[in-house]
Amino acid sequence: SSSSSSNNNNNAQNQNKQRAGPKSRIMVCVRKRPLNDKEKAKGETDCAHTRGAHTFEVTEPRSKVDLTRYMCTHKFIFDAVFDEFMSNEEIYDKTCKPLVDFFFEGGNATCFAYGQTGSGKTYTMMGPEGGGLEQNGLYVLAARDIFYELRQHPELMINVSFFEIYGGKFFDL
Repeated sequence: SSSSSSNNNNNAQNQNKQRAGPKSRIMVCVRKRPLNDKEKAKGETDCAHTRGAHTFEVTEPRSKVDLTRYMCTHKFIFDAVFDEFMSNEEIYDKTCKPLVDFFFEGGNATCFAYGQTGSGKTYTMMGPEGGGLEQNGLYVLAARDIFYELRQHPELMINVSFFEIYGGKFFDL
């Protein structure tokens, strides 16, 4: 009886592993951007820090009741954290390339960027203006790989949609 219970538990665990594998889950990542020239000119300090592959910290100056100044550190854990030195190509390889591969295995995939104005969404997703291939954004790199795969499989067809959500409004681009 205990062995059948153990086998049932193992089967349930295997089924859960299959459902909760990396191809079937949401992945949340953060990319740190460096201070821009305007921020540096104002003498602003960098308050965001990557701590390994999964931890992101934000430091905030605070004052105690007796007006003693101290730094409060807020720690956040993500599936992946990328520092300001990571290239778009490196980030693509770790985040979007597996989605493209999954797509060609018959799955559906979505990749989007979220953040405040000036946080680096366009740079990451589209790349800098005038950048070479190594500086292209995640969308351009994904399109490169998708169309490469489509040339290998002419029987396949693709539909692509671009949307923008801004100020509580949804725009079909």
